[in-house]
Amino acid sequence: MVTTGIYGHIRHPQYTGFLLITLGMIFEWATIPLLIMWPILVVVYYRLAKKEENEMINEFGDNYITYRKKTGMFLPKISLKKDIQNTETKF
Repeated sequence: MVTTGIYGHIRHPQYTGFLLITLGMIFEWATIPLLIMWPILVVVYYRLAKKEENEMINEFGDNYITYRKKTGMFLPKISLKKDIQNTETKF
């Protein structure tokens, strides 16, 4: 189980990258097929990611559950609690 590098922030960076690239294609060259297919791609990749996560839980158990709580699925988690604690220690 890899939890370092980009995987320390996002659980599915490859899917995030693909969805961002295809979203960029829509902004650059919007066509009806792209506009129809993009929401379908989002749903398909979300379901695939959920399936893979269930497999990871079966393989790695509590270690993966802990990792999943710390990281975002497609975007990094922003912890306001951590930011507040860092601000308080600076004063």
